[in-house]
Amino acid sequence: MGKNALVPILMYHSISDNQRWLWGHLSCPVHVFEDHIRALAENGFATVSLPEMHSHLCHGTALPQNPIVLTFDDGYLDNWVFAYPILKRYAFRGTVFVNPDFVDPAARPRPNLDDAPGDQEALASRSTGFLSWSEMAAMQSSGVMDIQSHALTHTWHFCGRQIVDWHHPGDCYPWLAWNARPDRKYLWLNENQAAFVPFGAPVYAHERALVAHRYFPDQRLTDVLAGEVAERGNSAFFLDPDWQKVLSGRCTRYRSQGQLDGRWESDQEYESRVRHELDAAKQIIEANLRKPVSFLCWPGGGYNETTERIAREVGYVAATLSSTDPRRSQPDARYLVRWGAPTMLRGGKTMYRSGQYLAHMVRCRQGSRWSCFRCKLLTGYDIAWSAGQAVVQSAHVRILGRSGSSV
Repeated sequence: MGKNALVPILMYHSISDNQRWLWGHLSCPVHVFEDHIRALAENGFATVSLPEMHSHLCHGTALPQNPIVLTFDDGYLDNWVFAYPILKRYAFRGTVFVNPDFVDPAARPRPNLDDAPGDQEALASRSTGFLSWSEMAAMQSSGVMDIQSHALTHTWHFCGRQIVDWHHPGDCYPWLAWNARPDRKYLWLNENQAAFVPFGAPVYAHERALVAHRYFPDQRLTDVLAGEVAERGNSAFFLDPDWQKVLSGRCTRYRSQGQLDGRWESDQEYESRVRHELDAAKQIIEANLRKPVSFLCWPGGGYNETTERIAREVGYVAATLSSTDPRRSQPDARYLVRWGAPTMLRGGKTMYRSGQYLAHMVRCRQGSRWSCFRCKLLTGYDIAWSAGQAVVQSAHVRILGRSGSSV
């Protein structure tokens, strides 16, 4: 491969058939993932590591024909249970970006597809959660998976005084519990953590932790609102269709009585927190796995000039770029330009595209007109198939309706 050529980097998260969770669109079904890997192998792609790609961009080190990098964000347990054995099966390699705050303390590696190749259903029921150091060590030592940094906390923080919601049953702010009980973060997919934060607590304007100065709200207002909800039955309070008006009115009365006691981080506090996030994650992974950590994936794609500068200062040689960053167009050893595994919406649900589509997508983005044409054909087929299924389901419902009315 020629010097300084752009190497495609694919991005995955969870490899699981379970899409019934808050961010279920991040879960690529196991059979689809294997179809992806099989198609890449059959089309002559060869996986390389991030250090190999970086050496190629910096020094022109030779890479195999059709190199590609596979990455997995967040460190889900199913990366060990399913992704790792499948990659081994096809002699492929990958990189997992992990947050030390979410690492499971399990002392021994849990069963994976290598241990029970014919029992995928049972494995699936035990694959929800996050990786342990023992599992990461086994993958790292095998040479199949390389472990790199996703920063320390992967959380969100309040960044302003505006109240956008209140903590209530079934809300979509798991990071409230993460921030209240960081010792339980690795369990959030397997336990109800709603009670870690009192119901009624205000949810202020918020942002990804690394990109905004943190706002520390008035604790007294939180106590007042939580007390109001507790007095009215706690979770039962939210059965009242006007519960938002009640809490909003209570906030208005409280604020009319005087100045809110909230504050933002200073510039110094913000930079110190970011430095700790990036440096601590690097050091913790290096200490537990006894290997260098040089690559960073920004949590939620959130970064700015300050975070990029600090990342370089603590020793990262390259970091990911968001999908809208204009620097994506040119090869640069400092930046990891990734493409998400291809998906489309079908019936309101995220559907991961086939391995055939993935292989053509990569070729298309590398300049193959034929592969671009094939992607369009495959997309047309999928849309037509989806529309056909909708028609069949609608007809089935009508038939059942007629049958029911004639009884």
